Formats: sequence, structure tokens, C-alpha cells
Amino acid sequence: MANIITLRTIYKIKEYHFQPMKQANGSNYPFVKPVRYDAFGNTEMILTDAERNSPESAYFIPEDLDIVITEGTTFNLDNPLDRNKWEAIKNSDLIAPSRFAKDSHGDSLIDGNKFRYGRAEILIDVPGEESAQSVNKKKLITKAWSYIENDTLNGHLTKCKLLGKPMMNAPATDVMDYLYQFAETDPSRIIELYTSTDSSLMLLMIDAKERNVIRKINGLWMYGDNVLGATDEAILLYMKTPQNKVVFDALKDETYPEYAIKTPKSEPVVETPEVVEPAPTTKTKTKK
Repeated sequence: MANIITLRTIYKIKEYHFQPMKQANGSNYPFVKPVRYDAFGNTEMILTDAERNSPESAYFIPEDLDIVITEGTTFNLDNPLDRNKWEAIKNSDLIAPSRFAKDSHGDSLIDGNKFRYGRAEILIDVPGEESAQSVNKKKLITKAWSYIENDTLNGHLTKCKLLGKPMMNAPATDVMDYLYQFAETDPSRIIELYTSTDSSLMLLMIDAKERNVIRKINGLWMYGDNVLGATDEAILLYMKTPQNKVVFDALKDETYPEYAIKTPKSEPVVETPEVVEPAPTTKTKTKK
């Protein structure tokens, strides 16, 4: 079974038709041969005498071959003809090497991203892949739930705020229920909130916006005369840059004045003039 390629289709009733693809350099694969038409519109492969007498000739495929793919189509790679057909189509954008394969941008070849669907509609069936994915997700959900379970109510409220759902006046059970449900959908996001060093900075950014400490002017977030950036990511980067520490400390103190370290005012020093006492005088007697 290791040499059997089984294909699954996203749209189960759809039929796909492929013709042999070109190699990266634009030429045919060595086993794909050009064709010519006869007077009746039929095609035949154009072969040299050497190719016609080659033992491999039985496994040549014409360049206009119609390779049909449906749900469950298989290719036996131990069969040279099947192997050549598969080799000729396997690099099509419509075929993903697995259900969860991603492109160079990290987007799913099948599901795409939030802006568009993926281009692939056919996938290579990898035995055990989907069950392994399911087990891994359940492990992540369990881990996320443990973080929620061991957190305080204030911690729960903070996490909700970071997720864009303030629940300050909601019952504690509603808050926990929301976090548990979110963890079932996206456990990695919950785990990130509890483990990322950026969580405190994200909370500061949210609170600074709510309290109008930082304001958006002409598409840019500003703190006073300081440009923080156009996006949340840019603001976080600004906050983390060591050269901006003075501005960051001022922003934090203004956002959370109750926690700001206040330097005690020193009492003015009043200098008193030094009193210089006159030196004692001695009287001298005059001789008569």
C-alpha cells in the first residue's frame, strides 16, 4: 500500500480532467510524446524508430492524454504507466500533497485564508493524518483549559479583553464559559495569551486607546507628538524598542496613574545667613 497514491476531492461529485504538464524548463517529460492528427481527427504519438523499439514504449503517454480524477482515484507507483501518469500531473496547483499543506505564505492550499479560498481541490490521502491532527488539537484544547482553570477572575477578565470581548459586568460563569468555548475553536490563541511576553503590552495598548492616552490622527496612532505607528503590530514594536523607553514609561504612567511611581517632592532648603560675632576687644592703659 505504500506505493499507492489515493486522491480525495473536496467536492465529492466533481470530475477533474488533466493533461500532462510540462517540466519546469517548459519541455515534456521524457515519457510524454507529441502527437499528430490523422484524416479522421484521431491522434497518434510521434515516435522515433528508437523510441518505437524501446521496451519503455508501452509506458509512453501522449501529450493530449485525458487523465480523469474523481473521488478515490488511485495510482499504483509500481506500475510504470500509472507512475508516468501521476508524475505528469502531480505538480498541478489543483493537487495538494496533504489535507493541511500550506504555501510559502503559510496559507492552507485547500482552505486558503480569510480573504480567499485555496486553489487546491484535490488532496493526497495520507493515512492517519486527519486523526493525528484531531488528537493534537484535543491536546491543545486540554492545555488551554488548564490555563483557564488555574486563572483568577481578574485574569479571566483580562484575557476576554485581549480577545476583544470586554466582560467586566458579566457573571464569572459566563466569562469562563466564553473562554472555554474560544479554546475549543482556537486553543493556540488562548495558550498564547497565557505564555506570550506581549500580552501585558497588548493590554496596555488597549487600555491606552480606551482612555484616550493614545489617539488616531490621520491614520496614525499618536502619543502626544510621538508617532507610534499605523497598526497594532507597529505600536507593539514601538513599545518594545529600547530607544523608546522614556516615551513608553510616560505612556504607561499616564495610562495607569494609580500605579505610577511618584517621586516625593523635596522641601525647599532655606539658607540662613551666618552670624559672625565680633571679636572681643582689649583696652590698653595710657602711661602718664
